[in-house]
Parts: sequence; structure tokens; C-alpha cells
Amino acid sequence: MPTRHKRRSPLTFLLTVALLLALSGYFAWQSTRGVFGGEARAELRQKRAEKQAELERLSERRARWEARTDRLSTGAMDADILDERARAKLNMAHPNELVIIHDSVAREAGVDSLAAHGGDVPTR
Repeated sequence: MPTRHKRRSPLTFLLTVALLLALSGYFAWQSTRGVFGGEARAELRQKRAEKQAELERLSERRARWEARTDRLSTGAMDADILDERARAKLNMAHPNELVIIHDSVAREAGVDSLAAHGGDVPTR
């Protein structure tokens, strides 16, 4: 039985080479312009620098708040002073407490407002 060798066309070889060159060109272009390319990396570096600056700012703010709360701990401040300052800032008192208003407080609040609440306002 005779064997016939089939000759490949030169066009097939050129088409394969052209396809592989086009494919490698596409990947080379994507490596510079795509989601993982150089432009995206530069954008990610910029975002990272912004986030790092925000982290440092928030860390400093947290440190300030921790220092403020450390001063409120039982070892750093007397509980009576803490209670007094909280009541002064919140402007509140228990119903069974006696509140004495100093002259400076009466001047700041105004005599009319104290009399309107049913308090006895001393007159001079």
C-alpha cells in the first residue's frame, strides 16, 4: 500500500505564528493597561498613601481619647469629683438633693429664669 505524505501549507504556519504574536501582544498590552497593570498599581499606591495618612490621623485621635478616658479611671480621679463634674456638665441632680445656687450662677442664668421655676430668688 502506497503512503502519501500530506504537505502542510505555508499559510498554516504563518497563520499560527500570527495568532501567537497577536495573543502575546494582547497580554503585553493588558500587563500595562489592564486591571493589574502599571496604571492600576500607581492608583493603588496613591489610595494606600491616603489610607495610611487617615490611619495615622485616626490613631492619634484614638490615643487622645484613650488618654482622656484614662484620666477618668478610679485610680486617677476621686469618684466624688467625677460625680460632681458629671452633674455640672449635664446640669442634673437627684430629686432628694439640695441645690445651692451661687450669685455668679444666678447672674449667668438670670433672675427671671430662676423665679419662673418656683425658686426663691434673693433680692438685694
